[in-house]
Amino acid sequence: MMKTDQLGMTHKDHQALDVAKLYYNGLSQAEVSEVLHVSRPNVSKLLSHAKKRGFVKITVEDPREKDIHLIETLKKYFQLDEVRLVSPIRGRDINLHKSLGKAGSQLIASLLRDGDTIGISWSRTIDYVASQMPEMHFNNIHVVQLRGDMSLPSMDLSMMNALKAFHIALNATIHTIAYPIIFESVEAKQAVERQTGIRNVISHAEKARIVVYSVGSNESTSPLMSSPLITNNEKKELTENSVGDICSHFVDRNGRVCLPDLNARTLTISLPELRHKEQRILIAGGNEKLDSIYVALTCKYANRLVIDVPTAHKLASICKKSNNS
Repeated sequence: MMKTDQLGMTHKDHQALDVAKLYYNGLSQAEVSEVLHVSRPNVSKLLSHAKKRGFVKITVEDPREKDIHLIETLKKYFQLDEVRLVSPIRGRDINLHKSLGKAGSQLIASLLRDGDTIGISWSRTIDYVASQMPEMHFNNIHVVQLRGDMSLPSMDLSMMNALKAFHIALNATIHTIAYPIIFESVEAKQAVERQTGIRNVISHAEKARIVVYSVGSNESTSPLMSSPLITNNEKKELTENSVGDICSHFVDRNGRVCLPDLNARTLTISLPELRHKEQRILIAGGNEKLDSIYVALTCKYANRLVIDVPTAHKLASICKKSNNS
């Protein structure tokens, strides 16, 4: 562990501040390198470190993200405590994920306090939340995995990297579930849930004050729908009857669980438990997720929402039509 001074700063922190002050006062990276006798690659790394530590904050004020009428419409209709809007550059999904992740990480940071347990339901969006979490100094933070593994190596590695990122940013203790999200039988799932290690993880999940998740669509490219743990027949029925998943529970337009047998074999936080968490943060966007976002909000599975502006406008249109009907 790196030594810190009375301000909690490391030698690297001091270097990063010196580099940042020179660079943002007009010197080029080459000039900073020459002044401080630091290599060019290290100047770049120290600038990144300064941003990560919160020493440097660069903001672009986008009025579309401060649309009070849109925010209040969603808050009132869905009885939300908070709505944060993002307006990503169009064209690539990664821009949407990054924008949602950044705003989501800032929202989590605003709610955290000593002793908190955060429940995480992994998704590609939550990946970007984790990677952009600012380093913060809290005591006794726990981060717990809320659902099993996807049984796809790339996704499971991504999930572990996300948990590691939370650990590094928050100095948190991590609690993982080293079992698949879907079992062949209810009995097999229940046998795993009786194991001491899993009982401990479930116990931490029950204590979570904050839950962070996204929703999935019913498209074949969504992480859960592409899982080998779901049969082709099940995927066909889910495509026809569900709007997507909420913490791995596939639901229809009325919020009813689709395929109860599949649902009973799924290792994840229950929907009633999700609804009763103090802070339920839904971070999602994109037209393909519009229906699942609407269902999650209508069923009170979120009290705080991070969403992109175009999808938020579509949600508001649904609200308006519902009020007029």
